[in-house]
Order: sequence, then C-alpha cells, then structure tokens
Amino acid sequence: MPRDPIGQRLKTISFLNREIGKKIGEALGVNVTDMAALEQLLNNGPLTPSQLAERLKVTTAAATQIVDRLERAGHVSRQRKATDRRKIFVVPVEASMERAFEKLAPMIDGLDRVIAGLTPAERQIIEGFLDQVVDVYRDVAGLPPSTADSC
Repeated sequence: MPRDPIGQRLKTISFLNREIGKKIGEALGVNVTDMAALEQLLNNGPLTPSQLAERLKVTTAAATQIVDRLERAGHVSRQRKATDRRKIFVVPVEASMERAFEKLAPMIDGLDRVIAGLTPAERQIIEGFLDQVVDVYRDVAGLPPSTADSC
C-alpha cells in the first residue's frame, strides 16, 4: 500500500473503478472479460472481431466466443459494412448501453460537479498531474505516451 496520501487515493480510485466495472457487469449479466469488450465498444465504437481481439489481447477465436456471448445476451449485434459485405462489425445495442450509462450517470454527474468547482489554477495543476499519471499507466500497459488532448 502506498504510504503517501496521494498514492493511497490513486490506489483507492483504481480499486473503486474495478468495483464499479463489476457492478455494471453484474447489472448487465456479463463476466469481467465480456465487460472489457463492452467497454472497448463503448469507448471506440463498432469494431471488427479481430480489432476487438487485438484490444483485449486475446485470440480471434476467444474474441468470437466473447461476441457470441454478448450477442446471445442482447448486448451487441453483428453488422456487415455497407461498402464491403465481407467485413463484419460488432456494434453495441443501444438499450444495453443505456443500461450501462444509467449505472455510470451518478458517478459522471458527481465528477462533473467536482470539476465545475475547480478554479483555473487548480485545474491546471490537476490536469498536469493526471497527464503524468496517465503516462505512467500507459507505460506500464505497454502503450505509447498520450498527448494532452487524446482522452
């Protein structure tokens, strides 16, 4: 456990983030892996099964099984690209995404209120700190450094 109060709070936020993900997964009736796939689709929009496999760091066969489970549960659909009928995209189902956002709305609204109360000087310090934290996470995850506006 980090000894510094800031490190302790970051660890707590990381833990709580996982707990919120579990709670949303339970509400949607999906496991952690399937929830990670849904998060990818929420954050990036429709993806091909191979793109999903790459982002989840699983085989294409495993990604196909994930998509099959999500489709059976009514969370995604497979859609063919209009210009290339051979290419299939995994698309989140709107009703399912609305259920997920319902669970996230109180957190998002609360964070918006906290952010709205910051002074410009506070915002500048916090943004700089969070940029550095994001870069540490990206480095550990093996991802390239972010740019300030890449969120």
